[in-house]
Amino acid sequence: MSRRYGNAQTIGSNVTQNTYFMTKQVGQGFFAVLADGTIDSVTGAYAAILACETIAKGFVSLEDVEGQLEKQFARAAAVMNERLYKGRQPRVSVLAACFVGNSMVYRSVGDLSVVLCGSRGLTVNQEESGQMDVKGATTLLCSQGVWQALAEMDIEKLLSGRKHPYDKAQNIIEAVNRRNLKDQKSALAVIVA
Repeated sequence: MSRRYGNAQTIGSNVTQNTYFMTKQVGQGFFAVLADGTIDSVTGAYAAILACETIAKGFVSLEDVEGQLEKQFARAAAVMNERLYKGRQPRVSVLAACFVGNSMVYRSVGDLSVVLCGSRGLTVNQEESGQMDVKGATTLLCSQGVWQALAEMDIEKLLSGRKHPYDKAQNIIEAVNRRNLKDQKSALAVIVA
């Protein structure tokens, strides 16, 4: 099954871009991972990059997706602990999702969201892990910076319609920037249809 996807991000009022993402094809599936360093620092930015690259590199097949996600999240936490945090609690939010057929399996730690927009309206899920039916839906994987600026109604309107996911992602980030909030967090939107 061919997936269309798009992404966009903004630094907000931060000094350092602390969100990062990666996508890749895995067999007949599509994999996306995003991270938010949660603090405005070089360490937060590096943590986001390190988490995404570690998880994406380790996710290699569509067998036991849930088990692979669990294993790669543990591996990423160990790598961040070893290289950055030296025994302190990592301060990074991470969300990974694997799309296969009409299904999406995901795992999340922290303040990132999975949003489905389909015939039944908008469904927002912030649970740690799960599986969702994505048939006929547009899926938004996003950071807290999106929710800081936009309401559910705004997001539903921006996700609706026939535009390409890239255009939808750009429109979401443009809407975040138009709000011009004083303490706007960096915002990241990855859309898969």
